[in-house]
Amino acid sequence: MNSKIGIMDIGSNSIRLVIYEMTETGAYRIVQECKEAARLSEKVGANGRMEREAIRSIAPLLRQFMAVCHMHGVVRMRAAATAAIRNATNSDEIVQWIAEETNLTLEILSGEQEGYAGFLGVVNTMNVSDGIIIDIGGGSTEITLFRDRKRLHTVSFPFGAVNMNWRFGREVKNGEWSPQQIEEMESFVRSSLQNHDWIFSNPGLPFIGLGGTLRTLAKINQKRLDYSLPVTHHYEMTIEDVNYFYGSLPHLPYEKRKKTAGLSKDRADIIVPGLIILKTIFEAAQGSAYLVSGAGLRDGLFHELVNAEQPVVANPLITSIRNILSFAVPVSEAHVKRVNEYAVRLYDTLASGTSAAMDKRLLLTAATLYKTGAALNYYHFRQNSVFWILHAGIGGLSHRETVLAALIADYHPKNRTPRLLRTHADILEPSDEERVHRLGSLLQLAIGMDRSESGMISSINPTTGDDALHLRLESKSEPILEQRELESVAKDFQKAWNLTLSWSILPSSNF
Repeated sequence: MNSKIGIMDIGSNSIRLVIYEMTETGAYRIVQECKEAARLSEKVGANGRMEREAIRSIAPLLRQFMAVCHMHGVVRMRAAATAAIRNATNSDEIVQWIAEETNLTLEILSGEQEGYAGFLGVVNTMNVSDGIIIDIGGGSTEITLFRDRKRLHTVSFPFGAVNMNWRFGREVKNGEWSPQQIEEMESFVRSSLQNHDWIFSNPGLPFIGLGGTLRTLAKINQKRLDYSLPVTHHYEMTIEDVNYFYGSLPHLPYEKRKKTAGLSKDRADIIVPGLIILKTIFEAAQGSAYLVSGAGLRDGLFHELVNAEQPVVANPLITSIRNILSFAVPVSEAHVKRVNEYAVRLYDTLASGTSAAMDKRLLLTAATLYKTGAALNYYHFRQNSVFWILHAGIGGLSHRETVLAALIADYHPKNRTPRLLRTHADILEPSDEERVHRLGSLLQLAIGMDRSESGMISSINPTTGDDALHLRLESKSEPILEQRELESVAKDFQKAWNLTLSWSILPSSNF
């Protein structure tokens, strides 16, 4: 029986609740998320205390979040507080007040714990081995260096987008920051980094951003560029993209900034200090590019809770595919496993080179998810699968790989494939059109060899020679459906690979 797990994050800028559904085999998905702006870091007085009245102001929200958990049947709950409460001089008192007002047991994360949870969120959902993670919250900023998917250093600074806005943006007129105000904040951030040499001694790494600042910049940039895949997880921004915002957003009047496409009104004031923190640290560390992670603190807290012994997953892509297939997807696991095995066998016979690892990742994704759209409508499952792959937020895939996997899964060279190639030309590379035709036709050939999804064909032996591919197939009995499908896809395969296709069928030696 599936269980429900609640993760509550009481942050400096907002309070969030995420509810996960988890199967007995460990697959999981998010079934509810609630968020409300709280700006707790603004409720800390000059003496460093947060008074009980501030806690009373958020108590109704916390009680409603707990009611949502009760409605969903949550059996395990983890509630964590970050910088605003952590840095308050009366943090223990605040925990007691929250318990008295709401019956909620709250743990206060250290900066190290917060950084580690963010690291887990990244490495469990992205195919990135080395990088610098920056989590700009409302009241703190965590920086984490990792290599070979192992965390090496974490530091937490007691400044974030909200309290830096209060400190440096109070004198801003109409929301327009002056060059002097920007320089003062940059200087403060740079000076805070000086005792952490590892930040400066690992140049050329991608910066992976958690939290609202980089995610918001990604949304604005996608609107600005009319980007064809409106998904923020694993979205990449260049140095030039962020420099563009650095030269424009701080100098917009507040009322005009609020109207920026992709920028929520409750973040219009704090986007500027968040941007200054981001760019200043990026330049100090000599980063190479900006990547957005849609997974972070709450995801890391979840993994720590349910996989305490081994919270880092072995392979983000395989984990993500397992999660998708485990929830009401009408596809045989044995069938898609056979299709992937056939596809890889064909690929190894036909191709090799530096892109082999990427191509096999694409084949794995397309082979295992090509039929997920049948959950919506069987008769249009290929088109529905495209949408599913593009928007499911598959862990371990870049945006380019996501688009390629969708195109390969729904290979239709005379109609849908050319249209999708044009739609996503802003993401794909010139060589990708040939890749789609080759891998797409190869996958359709692999699917054809198990058209009945029954494992009728027990083994395949592909060989090449004289500009031809020959398939020696062993079958338990006459594979009528498979033969018909091979005839149907042969022409597209031959055109994509410039090879003549033939096959022979022998009785299975194991039957």
